Amino acid sequence: MKKKRIQLKHWLVLPAIIIMLSVMIFPLLFSLRTSFYYYIISKPTYRPFIWFANYLNMLKDGQVLNSIVVTLKIAIRAVIIEFIVGFIIAHFLSKIPRYQNFLLSVLIMPMMLSSIAVGMMWRLLLNPDLGIVNYLLTQIGIKAYPWLALPKTALPTIVFVEVWRSTPFVALMLYSGIISLPVEPFESATIDGANAWQKFYYLTLPLLQPIILVLVTIRAINLIKLYDLIFIMTHGGPGDTTETISHYIWRVGFTDLDLGKASAGSWIIVIFISILTTFLFNRLFKIGSKTQKTKG
Repeated sequence: MKKKRIQLKHWLVLPAIIIMLSVMIFPLLFSLRTSFYYYIISKPTYRPFIWFANYLNMLKDGQVLNSIVVTLKIAIRAVIIEFIVGFIIAHFLSKIPRYQNFLLSVLIMPMMLSSIAVGMMWRLLLNPDLGIVNYLLTQIGIKAYPWLALPKTALPTIVFVEVWRSTPFVALMLYSGIISLPVEPFESATIDGANAWQKFYYLTLPLLQPIILVLVTIRAINLIKLYDLIFIMTHGGPGDTTETISHYIWRVGFTDLDLGKASAGSWIIVIFISILTTFLFNRLFKIGSKTQKTKG
């Protein structure tokens, strides 16, 4: 009877798995096939097989290099700021004895908003004529800026909005890690005379390393794929100062109508993310194996 129940359970889940795999696999295979063809929508009768020419054209394109640099600037700055601010928030949350549930509910509010809503909201707040940010700055004697229209302020503004949107997630994950840490090592360190910085550097950071690696992986993947916020707030401008690699691929595919080159660019991102994820998870597995050996 137990065997029949297990089989029935598997049969009930199987349709959902098949549908999910079909939805995922078909676009992947189609884009992989398209990346090896000269595939411009405006020329439907001309589809020669050109091997890796689309990949080479993407790698040789100067705009691709610029978009990669912009993506890395946003990703590195956002991850560093998110972890610093997230650690501070998580630390203070773990020390507050009361109202933690209320503070957590307020903290996760930016996470409830869609990327489109976040982009539109901050675009209105930063509007040089109607935005409340410039109005408040003028009230304290600071000159108003067109934050999203100047090359020197557009990229930092995108980083700020991304940090505002994603820091609650980082803080929440770090907070859950901090409150789950064992108490005994910290009590021993206190008895031995360790100060707060020493306990943080030699105990908290090493114990939180698996969570930090998982967070870095998640945030790195999300930031490398960053498109929606750029599209809503700046559309890659002014010029190409905020154009990420994902936005550039969208422009190649849906403005230049070159789906072959756009598909090649997408697979370059997939390969890069796969390499990064493999490196980070190998590091995570090494930490896990060392922890098991230590316990053993």
